[in-house]
Amino acid sequence: MLKKICIYQPNVFPPLHYFNRIMNSDVWVVLDDVQLNRKVGQTRIPLKINGHEHNFIIPVLGGNRVKINAASIAYHEDWIAKFKSALSHAYGKSPYFDTLWSSAVEYIDYHRQMDSSFTLFCEQFTTRMLRKLGWQGEVVSSTDLVMNMKASERIAEIVYQLEGTHYVGGGKGFEQYVDMEHFRNRNVSIIVQNWKCPEYPQSKGKFVSNLSILDLIANVSLDEGRQLLLSGGLNGWEVYK
Repeated sequence: MLKKICIYQPNVFPPLHYFNRIMNSDVWVVLDDVQLNRKVGQTRIPLKINGHEHNFIIPVLGGNRVKINAASIAYHEDWIAKFKSALSHAYGKSPYFDTLWSSAVEYIDYHRQMDSSFTLFCEQFTTRMLRKLGWQGEVVSSTDLVMNMKASERIAEIVYQLEGTHYVGGGKGFEQYVDMEHFRNRNVSIIVQNWKCPEYPQSKGKFVSNLSILDLIANVSLDEGRQLLLSGGLNGWEVYK
């Protein structure tokens, strides 16, 4: 039997391709013991405001070299009020605004009271949203897994230790850091995600693909969202052995 492993760093209110990859996997390994990389968008929330994509950044404490599992969200700063205002302005007339508000704003307010870490904030939101969308896979933290290996070999070893048959990754990552020998030595294959977000109803302006999950749940039901995120299955995804 196939056992597909996806390894992803925590992300605040992730974009749709993030959910598509996890929902096509059996296990999501939360890669939370590596350096936070703001350039790849872990703290960025892409929303559609006034017909255009707008990236809202959540401030995170800890400097430029902080590890993800040591990072803290700056709850004391004024971004929360601005974020609430942005959501109301962008999605106030959307059909599922109540779902959006409870999933995002009430969630933020709760974690602000708890002073939750960056990892906990991201992991709990993503896991709960995955469950609402019907995914029943396993969530594992990388903190207690393989250490002292470079990126490609570590990923291959994590998949191997979790008895996975396939690693599900993205095209850029495959090109930039994957060494197939690390995977072949462990009899692990690689599936490279190749998914284009289907169009769904949005606010005014041209359709913008791959926004935050928040845009999707504001505009369609959770059942419709699940169907969209699983659309196409693995058709067209390259497999490397």
